[in-house]
Amino acid sequence: MKKKVLTAAVAAMITLTTGVVMANPVEIDGSASFRYREDGYNGNGNITRFTLNAKSEIAPNLSLYARFAAEGLSNANVGRDFAGTKDFIGEIDQYGLLYNNAGVSYKLGQQSPIIGGLGLLYDASGYLGNKDYGVADGINIKGKSGVTSIDFLAAQENNSGAVDNKIYSVRASYNPTKALTLGATLAQYKAATNTNFYAADVSYVDGKATYSGEYAKSNADSNDTAYAVGVSYALDAKNTVWVNNYKVEANGNIAGMTTFDSGKKGFYYGADHSFTKDTALHLFYTDRQNLDDGVKDTSFRATVSYNF
Repeated sequence: MKKKVLTAAVAAMITLTTGVVMANPVEIDGSASFRYREDGYNGNGNITRFTLNAKSEIAPNLSLYARFAAEGLSNANVGRDFAGTKDFIGEIDQYGLLYNNAGVSYKLGQQSPIIGGLGLLYDASGYLGNKDYGVADGINIKGKSGVTSIDFLAAQENNSGAVDNKIYSVRASYNPTKALTLGATLAQYKAATNTNFYAADVSYVDGKATYSGEYAKSNADSNDTAYAVGVSYALDAKNTVWVNNYKVEANGNIAGMTTFDSGKKGFYYGADHSFTKDTALHLFYTDRQNLDDGVKDTSFRATVSYNF
């Protein structure tokens, strides 16, 4: 019921402010990408993706936001970033209100949450669509208390089924030095069984290299831990290489929505090249193994992206 009230409230605000938006400038940005992906099990395919973000101020410090997202697949079994069985999606999948005041930002509406310093607990940012894959209705508040940055989330998943689970999290982080960031996260996932999580993360910048890591644990009876460590290195202004090692047990992240692969361990390898400030090539390879049965597989992806 609370979710319906929140959704209705946001929808009402959007409706009431449509005339105001039409009278005010609308900020537009977005991205387009083309990806070739080859998976060990499912073969290969191409993924074409487009997102368009719009924002318009409707009152001092208050803006309306929306996102249109589309993705097409040449092979419906490879690279799907949205729910269902179709090979194409195109819809408005994020919308709501943004409020900024006194150094604190509020995002109220449908959004794709990220929880943890590396998204080890939960990361829906790479997915599209109005249903499943982590999309949620809620509020995200970010600000500072003294030297500590605070990131709070209260949301409810927008799932296809009858059950929309609730997510609560708070992350605190601070910089003891300019190069070092320390963070800690507490989270709760309210589903058929309520599960509590905690995580600690760290990142350190040393010249052209950035080192990062995160560890998470839940109060589940088994398979309750996760970790990821990595390093990225800027070869020059246009080229960066990176590697991550991870192990994420099934109950060590929230609903399988980790940045990494839930129920697996392995390595991510990547290389990024910037042709211009807006156009880039991204290469990615993963070598991973299931934690339950030991089965191994690999995946390769080459992506050309353009931001506007």
